[in-house]
Amino acid sequence: MQRFNKHLFIRKELAPLFTTGHIESDKSPMKWHFSPQLNDQVETEVTQRDQFNNDDVAISETIVREAVQNSLDAAQSDHGRVRVEFRWLDKSSGLKPEFFRSLFEGQIEHARASGIDLDSIDFDNPSALVIEDFGTHGLTGSVNKKDQNNFSDFWRRHGKSHKTGKSRGRWGLGKLVYSQTSQIGCFFGATHRAGENCIYLMGQTVLTLREIAGRQYPPHAFFADIENEDDLYARIPVPVNDPALVEEFEKNFGLKRQGYPGLSVMIPFPNASFSIEKMIEVAIVNYFYPLVTGQLILVFDDIELNSSNVRDYAKKHASGRLKQIDILFDFINEVFHAEQADHLEMKASWIDDRKLDEDDFDQATLEKIRDKFSKGELVGLHLPVTIQYSDGKDETSGFSVYVKRPEDLIAGIDLYVRGGLTLPQEAKFGDRRALGAMVAEDEAICAFLGDAENAAHTKWLQNAEKLRKNYRGQKYSSDLVKAVRNSVKELYDLLAEVTEEIDEDALRDFFWFEEDKSGRKTKRRKKPVNPNPVPEIPKSKPILNLAKSGDGFSLKSTEDFSEDKLPLEIKIKLAYAIPRGNAFSKYSPHDFKIESKKISTTAQGAKLISGNGNEMVLEVSELPFQLNVKGFDKNRDLQVKVSR
Repeated sequence: MQRFNKHLFIRKELAPLFTTGHIESDKSPMKWHFSPQLNDQVETEVTQRDQFNNDDVAISETIVREAVQNSLDAAQSDHGRVRVEFRWLDKSSGLKPEFFRSLFEGQIEHARASGIDLDSIDFDNPSALVIEDFGTHGLTGSVNKKDQNNFSDFWRRHGKSHKTGKSRGRWGLGKLVYSQTSQIGCFFGATHRAGENCIYLMGQTVLTLREIAGRQYPPHAFFADIENEDDLYARIPVPVNDPALVEEFEKNFGLKRQGYPGLSVMIPFPNASFSIEKMIEVAIVNYFYPLVTGQLILVFDDIELNSSNVRDYAKKHASGRLKQIDILFDFINEVFHAEQADHLEMKASWIDDRKLDEDDFDQATLEKIRDKFSKGELVGLHLPVTIQYSDGKDETSGFSVYVKRPEDLIAGIDLYVRGGLTLPQEAKFGDRRALGAMVAEDEAICAFLGDAENAAHTKWLQNAEKLRKNYRGQKYSSDLVKAVRNSVKELYDLLAEVTEEIDEDALRDFFWFEEDKSGRKTKRRKKPVNPNPVPEIPKSKPILNLAKSGDGFSLKSTEDFSEDKLPLEIKIKLAYAIPRGNAFSKYSPHDFKIESKKISTTAQGAKLISGNGNEMVLEVSELPFQLNVKGFDKNRDLQVKVSR
């Protein structure tokens, strides 16, 4: 066990002898340390918990996604296999009530002050969720000073991460799910690193801002030893330097760290709503790509998910969320094993107009890949891109897109994979009947797309803050994200343009013509094959409200505009009304120009991506949103066409 400096505990009667500004840390008997809030510091609550437990993402889904993505990030090699185990423990598993109760000495008072209902927690019947990974590096970096490595990011930072490249986590917020999962608001972690003969144990509680005995306390506090405690500016929480206590942790929680590098997370009194069946479903839906391809093994108590049995478990636990599982998993295997040498290598100029279309192919090549697609074969393209960094440097990178249309496919499925992590909210095939995949594995494009992700890692945002900070120009970043996220859809549309099948019998039960002796076709009624009345399909409610004003117009969201439609791109076309003909085709730049200073545009919850001539492109990123455009001729009627 690494040795640390001995503690210098400050006696209250000697506190006045220390320099102005020294804050005495409140120490509990069981390693909990709570530092009061300073009066000259801004009070801060941890409000980001809602990002991990909301209408779109449940806490049971987030705990699986967070744990697994962190473990995949820490894999010992790009081609290594990672194993993550989830185990539920109670008294019958070896948890001792007396030891468990002692873990919260000093923490309970703060938990109660933050509003946690301690009466609902039975300390005589302890429970815990233990999450352990194998085949990983564990938490690397210094344990007794801040650096830019994983140990400091995990324990000492909030809302900031140094992950990049293929790393799946980016926001430095995901670990909040561990304390949020605990009914008492805390968790413990033990890490072992290759080449070291010890385990580093720490704990953390994340509560609300609270007041105890006239003193305010910030949300975060540590279960740890404190090094340099007598120096306000140098003291730092460090792993517990008590071999007996560490051994007691290992024994009670049944840790399997003996010599195996990795991280073990222990969550006391986990959320009572968790079930193994639900977590298996979540794991398969979110990580079927690395599971199918053999990059990941997941264990839930005594149930193991691996490449050889994930199909069976998917059919049992995830058939409600994954359709046509055999076809989907066969497609994933084919994509994973596809040789890049067999891909069609596109020219870098494909992205000049921010889309993939006929102009990017010569006619012979286009006919060849259309023929492959029509035969039900896999079509794969490698799309090069240039990553433009804010420091002026450029780096060549790229990603792959695939489409295939098996004969027995019922409904379309499209996947978006960054470094093995799937982003479920990016799916956009709709009624396109094909399989599609976007796979990014190269370091630079993975870093770029990772910076574009939302906190839950379920979709990309074209105006993400990290894009503005790390890359050259908001328009460049937004255009590149848009090109990547639309590439699979555009490839399908390009190939399916001349291969769509026509079902000549599709309308035979609704009307038909019988030729009479004169050769004329007369329309005659035919009794429907199915005499049951066809139910009326309810009309969808509008999500946009357009209103004209004296010299312009406004566009805003309605109550039926839901978050799952974000981000949404809206196209707006404008023209002055004319007595005859199509006003939009008769538009003249002499009428007005969107980009002129006469036209003013303000937007809330949305951003104007482009405005040229009589056309505007708007991206809605937040709800509610509203766009106001003014400056048109009050004496002429303005026509507005809105499309999505």
